[in-house]
Amino acid sequence: MNKKIFAILILTLAVASCSSVSPGGYYWGKYSYTYHDLVKNPSDDSRAKHQATLRNIISESNELNLRVPPGIHAELGNLLAFDQQNEAAIAEFNKEMTLYPESKVFIERLLSGVTQGGKK
Repeated sequence: MNKKIFAILILTLAVASCSSVSPGGYYWGKYSYTYHDLVKNPSDDSRAKHQATLRNIISESNELNLRVPPGIHAELGNLLAFDQQNEAAIAEFNKEMTLYPESKVFIERLLSGVTQGGKK
């Protein structure tokens, strides 16, 4: 009996340690892997994979009833602006400002680059 309880405890700890939810309560998914790939090997493919990861982080955070980590909407907005998807980028920047009002000055600077057609 004790072996079963011990085995269940070890299995539970193993599963919990593989979780992508940080101690701060944010879901990060595969962020570090795709971001690293984007930085080391910038390409359309690595940018698309990182964008998919950012979208996954947003959807998983919502499903898990967690707050989207700081900067995720802004980073997604920046990638969208890079791809000339300005309306979608502006929407993501506004979501970032709504979730994290302290980012307002920074986000407004990013927004001005998108609305004026300049590079950030």
